[in-house]
Amino acid sequence: MKITEKWLIEQQACMDGVDWFCRQKQDDGLKVVKKLIAASKLDWANWLICRIFDYKQRVQYAVFAAEQVIYIYEKKCPDDKRPRKAIEAAEKCIKYPSKENKTVAASAANAANGAAYAANGAAYAAANAAYAAAYAAAYAATGAAYAAYAANGAAN
Repeated sequence: MKITEKWLIEQQACMDGVDWFCRQKQDDGLKVVKKLIAASKLDWANWLICRIFDYKQRVQYAVFAAEQVIYIYEKKCPDDKRPRKAIEAAEKCIKYPSKENKTVAASAANAANGAAYAANGAAYAAANAAYAAAYAAAYAATGAAYAAYAANGAAN
């Protein structure tokens, strides 16, 4: 995918990111991501990745991030299945992105969000990652980036 200054602005990139992009010469999406990683701008790379992805890829990325840390929440709150159900709802949307499945994912996202507010520390971040996965599935938004950020917070 070709990245342009106009596209970045339409995607609501931060002005520092747009300025960085304009100072370098690359416009191929993957190459720009690699340059961002090399420049240790991992949050910007993650942001860009999630906007280059199509719906299925965004949800897969969000589910992957949530799966990396869900054990933290399940260890702390073994009887609360809301975050796990949010991940499962998102996975179902990957296979069958119907309106009905997206509605279920939205409900699961809200439930996982409630679980996150009931938890603290790393468990909070893990539940937030599950919330973001289901949110990405339900609304085709960039919840994948949020899931990755939350998973990183839970893992650290």
